[in-house]
Amino acid sequence: MTPKKPKTHQRHQSGHLQPSDQYDSDIPLPPTQDIPPQRTNAELNLSVLQRHLPSTTSIISIAPYAVVYLFTSTPQSGPAWEKSGVEGTLFVCQQSPDPVNGRERYSVVVLNRKGLNDFICPLSGDIDYEAGYIILRSTSDEGEEENIWGLWIFEEDEGSSTAGMREVNAKIIQDCAARVARKV
Repeated sequence: MTPKKPKTHQRHQSGHLQPSDQYDSDIPLPPTQDIPPQRTNAELNLSVLQRHLPSTTSIISIAPYAVVYLFTSTPQSGPAWEKSGVEGTLFVCQQSPDPVNGRERYSVVVLNRKGLNDFICPLSGDIDYEAGYIILRSTSDEGEEENIWGLWIFEEDEGSSTAGMREVNAKIIQDCAARVARKV
């Protein structure tokens, strides 16, 4: 027969285990590390945007969820709106003045939740708001091809935090584009 092992803990009269102080230690705890300063959501959003668009100086408006559409026209299918694959939070941003001519600059940025390609469109002149879509026109870097973009912004019924979000952002985007157009 094997020898009995000594008891390592004591049982109380009720049969439950008694807490042990075997985990207490005289070893001092490591010094607490400095806690980084608390940052507001606005500061966090701005720092994220500056990684994608370093010239961003401030956020003018935010829409929690937007979908970017591209207007296409082919001889086979004719004109159509197609999802671009970019969906996420929309930001209307002010950028630092143009380094060449000192003009104001604004952009619409949609940080994509579905992929790695974000939507960044500098604002200039012609912005429309039709049937719940904000219509933007942009040219390629080479200045040859014009793209027509449609932004659909999610909004809920009256009384919610997103009520009227489309119209509010459409107005802000139009105002920013008008400021850029006046300075040209």
